[in-house]
Amino acid sequence: MRLSFWSASALILVGLAAWSTPAQTAKKKHPHHHLHHALWELRDARAALVKSSKKLAGGKKRAVSAIDDAIRHLELILQYKGDNIKGVPTRGDLAVAYKKYKSHPHLHHAVHELRHVQKHLQAASHNFNGHRKAALSASNHAIAEIEALLKPNVKKKKKN
Repeated sequence: MRLSFWSASALILVGLAAWSTPAQTAKKKHPHHHLHHALWELRDARAALVKSSKKLAGGKKRAVSAIDDAIRHLELILQYKGDNIKGVPTRGDLAVAYKKYKSHPHLHHAVHELRHVQKHLQAASHNFNGHRKAALSASNHAIAEIEALLKPNVKKKKKN
């Protein structure tokens, strides 16, 4: 089978484009990658928390509510920027991160990602149409509720 000059050229160009794309995308991160990672991790943490049968120090409802609020505010920022809020990151890079947590890896990693979001939002030069302050507040609240939830349930000993 013979290929015309143009067909062969097109195949070579497509091959080169496909070959060079991963290197180019690896160098250039998405400008709001911390927001995306936090959003995805918050959704995973929320799902794990809702499915959990444990009471987790009794603050499960407060934590779910705080997570919902943080999700809503991060979505508002991304929507304001015209960005996608429905994507799913690859899990290969997170598998190692999850192994460092003894329990509830999504909750722990959500706190980690929210702290990155706070740094990103504090360093931002604009206020995302007024959503930055609310997102920072919601992130602080979610971190506090998740951390309170993850603290071991320590029973006080009665002194006689």
